[in-house]
Order: sequence, then C-alpha cells, then structure tokens
Amino acid sequence: MSEAFAILSGALDEAINDTKTKKLPRNVRSIEIEPAGVYTSAQVKNIREKIGLTQKLFAKYIGVSTKTVEAWEAGRNKPSGPSNRLLWLLDMGKITI
Repeated sequence: MSEAFAILSGALDEAINDTKTKKLPRNVRSIEIEPAGVYTSAQVKNIREKIGLTQKLFAKYIGVSTKTVEAWEAGRNKPSGPSNRLLWLLDMGKITI
C-alpha cells in the first residue's frame, strides 16, 4: 500500500467515523495563503532579468506568450491570476530555475 493511499484511507475512515458519531468538533485543517501582490512593469522585468532569461524563454517558462511578457514589461497589461502567482513565487525565491 502506498503512503498516499494510507493517508487518504485514514482520512476517509476518520471522516466516516466523525459522521457516524456526530463527534464535534471535527478535525479541521486550514492553511493561510499569502497574497501574491500586484507586479509593475519594472518588477516583472526585474524578476526576469534576475533569473537571467530572455523575454521569449521567460514566457515559455511561465506558460504565456512572448507578446504577453512584452506587454507586461511595457506597462500595457498587468499580470493576473496564475501568472501573478508564478511571478510572486519566482520573486520570493519559492521556485527557481
């Protein structure tokens, strides 16, 4: 039995037992996610240059088009959603190339 299966199986058994016994409070786990912030054109360029990639390679790495990176760095558009989170992860050193 894999470790992942054992963890999921144990959690399921715990949930079923909680439901049957109506035991409160139930085991609850929560995490707090830091906000990603908003990146300016200069900050996007700084992150890209810090990791030493061209606009084309940087775009490919984070899964957007080269035109998108160009627009971010020119200030025509701002990153949002998953792209903003990826920039934050790169900026904070949480992920590296």
